[in-house]
Amino acid sequence: MTGYWIACVLYVSSVMVSCIKLNFESFEQTFGEDSMLCDVRVRKFNRTTSVLNGTFHILHDVSNEVQYQLDMYYSRLGNQQYNQLPMKLPSAGICDFIANLYTVYPEITAMFVNFPVANECPITVRDMHVFDREFPSEIWPVVMRKAGLWKLAVNGVFQGKPRLAFSFTLRATNE
Repeated sequence: MTGYWIACVLYVSSVMVSCIKLNFESFEQTFGEDSMLCDVRVRKFNRTTSVLNGTFHILHDVSNEVQYQLDMYYSRLGNQQYNQLPMKLPSAGICDFIANLYTVYPEITAMFVNFPVANECPITVRDMHVFDREFPSEIWPVVMRKAGLWKLAVNGVFQGKPRLAFSFTLRATNE
């Protein structure tokens, strides 16, 4: 019986250690304003929370022809000296990517107003709005729950040439 209580205490302690809060730190579009204009900014919402606010303007119909990839970087000290993570996610067309978001991360799709519906392809010209939304910390993988800065860079490539690039930075803090 004592072993059971020790196991319970260790389990609860490990769960408490892995509790982390992620806040948006910055958002930057570096390429592709002719295909999608990201008029988005990160702003302080209150003393402890930063939120994403703005509009994504899709200027042309898009389909799976443009392949998107995600690169992840981590700065343990939070001083923006990043190490690229060796973890690679497979590149995918935008329609497949959005369909995957709906099945795996519905919290992300719920952040947006006028977001494409699941299995819509091609994605038509539209304005997608995000109004003062926090990053959903619960979707962050347990193995990556470390304090510091996380930078996620999204690159869209069409026939070997860059088409779109943006990145956002998240600050992870222990709760």
